[in-house]
Amino acid sequence: MKKTKWWLRIVGGFYLLLTLLNLYALFFSDLQIFRDTLPFPADAFAVRAFADAWMVFIFELGVLGAMMLYASREPAQSKILVLTVVMAEVFRGVVADAVWIGRGYSPASYIPFIIVHLIIIATGILFVRQEFSNS
Repeated sequence: MKKTKWWLRIVGGFYLLLTLLNLYALFFSDLQIFRDTLPFPADAFAVRAFADAWMVFIFELGVLGAMMLYASREPAQSKILVLTVVMAEVFRGVVADAVWIGRGYSPASYIPFIIVHLIIIATGILFVRQEFSNS
């Protein structure tokens, strides 16, 4: 279960890092980073609405990251969590980013994240198959 343990730690730590960076942007910045990512002109109310919706995603990311670090203590009991994260990466990662690109958001911003999502998905599936196939 060594690979699963480290997958949970690395991906969970990455999620928590993204959570902290985004919380800083949400609560301690002027939200310009959000205005800059929108593919259309937006007034302050639209930017605030986007940031508020983004906050829900960030809280979810933080919870998953914390749970992954906790679960890494008992990786043999973490298959369902790994599969949950893989499915979240498929839908709120790859699919959502592809939809955003299709709606005019910057491919230069989202294609690198699609690659990261695909790496997390592929390694999660690989490690589940390797380490849980005899369970």
